[in-house]
Amino acid sequence: MFNAIKTWIRAARPKTLMVSLAPVIMASAFAAGQDKFRWLPVLICHIFAVLAQITSNFINDYADFKKGADDEHRLGPERMVASGLIKPESILIAAIITSSLAFLSGLSLIYWGGWILLPIGICIIICTFAYSTGPYPLSYHGLGDIAVILFYGIIPVVFTYYILTSTLNYNIIIAGFAMGLVVDELLIVNNYRDAEQDAIHNKKTTVVLFGRKFMKVVYLLNPIIAIALGFVYMKPFIEIRLWPLLCIPVLIYSLILSKKLGKLEKQALNKLIGLSSLEAVFFSLTVAVAIRILA
Repeated sequence: MFNAIKTWIRAARPKTLMVSLAPVIMASAFAAGQDKFRWLPVLICHIFAVLAQITSNFINDYADFKKGADDEHRLGPERMVASGLIKPESILIAAIITSSLAFLSGLSLIYWGGWILLPIGICIIICTFAYSTGPYPLSYHGLGDIAVILFYGIIPVVFTYYILTSTLNYNIIIAGFAMGLVVDELLIVNNYRDAEQDAIHNKKTTVVLFGRKFMKVVYLLNPIIAIALGFVYMKPFIEIRLWPLLCIPVLIYSLILSKKLGKLEKQALNKLIGLSSLEAVFFSLTVAVAIRILA
């Protein structure tokens, strides 16, 4: 029983789930800066985000097995379906259950955000499946990074903020884009590690399309651009001239990760998965601390 639970936890890929929390933390900080923070909808937003990502992770495990991408040469952490620890139909059923729970939790957010959230929630659930399966899987056609920026950055930041404040503005959209860039660091590491195998299996990630050297530069620039955009999205909340000082720790952390990406190879890159996931939380907490101290 314990081993079965451990197997399902591994299938959910807990090291990656922090990127689901980061956008909600950022949006909650913005709402708090306007004295509009509320615990219950924030908690539900976290639950929805995590369940949606677990669904995506389950489907990715299932789809890559079906497409043969998870063969004996896989460099990443062991996949549960390919290893035979979970049956394909079982993980598919689990994905349907987690997506249903995500949808149900999201329905309760209509109380605060209105019915406009219903089509958005449906779109998010559909895309958790469309990312790696269906007639045109996004991750196989060079659209994974765009999907990450949209669904782990712009959409969760914008709509969490909307749920809490009932307002939207371009600053929050820019903040969501910045958050998406930082979350994309996780995907870049994953695709950087698997570039050779992905090319063999015709999985056209941005690393396969543009090469490792180019994506190493993107990995370096993503958090720098996200921080630079803070001069726009943080301006309504803090004394903006202090923003660079507050960003020094997260910038140093990002530069350390970038240096590691240039040195590590194959399985050693798995160390960067959790560290890159943590980078997104570090960034969102930097925003939250800045607002808390300087608002």
